[in-house]
Amino acid sequence: MTAAACFAAAMVVFPAVTESGSKTAIVIWANSIVPILLPFFIFADFIKRVGNPEKLPLRVYPFAVAFMSGYPMGAKIVGDLTSRGFFTIDEGKHVLSYSLVTGPAFIIGTVGAFLGNTRAAVVAAMAHYMGALLNGMIYRCPKKKERSEKEIPQKRSIAGTTYMESFTASIIAGFKAMAVILAYLILFMIAMELMESLGLFRMLPGEAWSAFAKGIIEMTVGSNMIGICDISIGLKTVLTSFIISFGGLSVIGQSVSMASGSGLGLGTILQIKLTHGLIAGILAAVFALFI
Repeated sequence: MTAAACFAAAMVVFPAVTESGSKTAIVIWANSIVPILLPFFIFADFIKRVGNPEKLPLRVYPFAVAFMSGYPMGAKIVGDLTSRGFFTIDEGKHVLSYSLVTGPAFIIGTVGAFLGNTRAAVVAAMAHYMGALLNGMIYRCPKKKERSEKEIPQKRSIAGTTYMESFTASIIAGFKAMAVILAYLILFMIAMELMESLGLFRMLPGEAWSAFAKGIIEMTVGSNMIGICDISIGLKTVLTSFIISFGGLSVIGQSVSMASGSGLGLGTILQIKLTHGLIAGILAAVFALFI
């Protein structure tokens, strides 16, 4: 409560900073998040409402959709499946540990443009996805006996609900999810702008550490800042790989919100993203030798 009050007071004291952070967040959201994520959120919610996900390879489905769409789709799907009883909390944690990934279009396209080097972007992508698989091995849980058909949660249908009504409900749910993502993005962008105004980033030893710290808060901004730093392409690749796989506090906040009610909370998501980031950074350091 005290932190929230202080943050609100800071926004009142620094209105220009608040406005700048909000505008930047809205631009990122409108240009980079809504066009990519909204269709997949609608699609995933529609499948959940009218489909039979128990007939799909559930341990692959979240990763496949997250791979196509990006953060925080993996958290949404795994959270939904865990809430509905398809996964135990331990199973959900395992699946989430390799399914909470971003898409190759963002890494190779957007981050590649930031780094000005396509090969470096490919290395970052390899480190990200291989890191996710290795991360899954860390959080794997003992394989349990397959559940019988009676034990598998069945699809809940509402009498008289048509496909169009379900699709309309999925559209509403999709826009609700987009609003949550925007709110988190605005919050963390304002926080970053306030920290910048107070000179906190300038206290760090060098522009690379300042850019890296910004990436810990918001990965897109941090990746862009690392790209313009006067450091070697190898170091840029390693730092960016960690940031992309960690996701930044903004993505972690979004993921916690998407997985709400599933038992996969902040501690769990923060832990799996931290280990994913560390593994990806180490892999990138090895792969960067070939750039």
